[in-house]
Amino acid sequence: MYDYLSHQPILKKHSHHHSCSHGHSHTDARAIDKKILKFSLIMTFSMMLVQFVYSIISNSLALLSDTLHMFSDVFALALSFLAIVAVEKWQDCQKTFGYFRLEILVAFINALTIIFSALFIIYEAIEKLITPSEIDAKTMVIIAFLGLIVNAINGFMMFKGANLDNVNMKSAFLHMMSDLLGSVVVIIGGIIVYFTNVVYIDTILALILSLLLIRWAIILLKQSGNILLETSPVNVEKVRETVMEHKEVLEIIDLHITQITNKMLVASMHIKINVETLEDFDILYKKIAKKLYENFEIGHCTIQPIKRKI
Repeated sequence: MYDYLSHQPILKKHSHHHSCSHGHSHTDARAIDKKILKFSLIMTFSMMLVQFVYSIISNSLALLSDTLHMFSDVFALALSFLAIVAVEKWQDCQKTFGYFRLEILVAFINALTIIFSALFIIYEAIEKLITPSEIDAKTMVIIAFLGLIVNAINGFMMFKGANLDNVNMKSAFLHMMSDLLGSVVVIIGGIIVYFTNVVYIDTILALILSLLLIRWAIILLKQSGNILLETSPVNVEKVRETVMEHKEVLEIIDLHITQITNKMLVASMHIKINVETLEDFDILYKKIAKKLYENFEIGHCTIQPIKRKI
């Protein structure tokens, strides 16, 4: 009766490019994610301080925009790290699904920080278009290149070792990737400014980067917002059809599907059934729950039976 009441996300097996393929436990996967986040947090924070100082020295708005995005990376990594610690360490009997939803809240906050940072950069860019100033392109390129190396190392570690099925780790990884793109944009802009002395290029690239960040942040905001609003991540009608395929089910009175965190889906339903004994319902329950697990990755299924009136 309790075969499909999992209180953990479903983890896929990870292949490591050798003959043996094996799965990690939730504890192992989160321990690896935590180590990667801790290392990335230290590297990103150190680089952010260096980049901020030199964005002021070089007077580069594009470099400053990349620095502000790196600040959002530090914030995002710190929150992601806290979310994993909370899931692993904190216990509260009132929180019946633990702190898994904190991972979604972190992703939502991360998206908001990127939007606010990008809006600030756009404001600064418009102001600089009106009153342009000289840029130390050489310093700008050197510092941006160092930032590129840091982001590339962090992104590679996450891509190779982290559980990117987890929306929390995915948000941290996408932070790194968007910041990597930002560093590339700043380097290209710095090279153009150095050889042409066209300072408007720096401002235009900052605007383009900001718009790209806003676009990505809105996608993450929508994804995390849907989970917080308990929008079903799977097609509800297809789930209803799958349940009704069982001849013992006469009617579905109530059906709810929610997502606690990535790969952690919960379904509850009241169904009108035509079975005679509790043992018959137990068999029916297991068949329905198994089907929902296999077809929709719903790992926590609760079914309330309503017996047909004679």
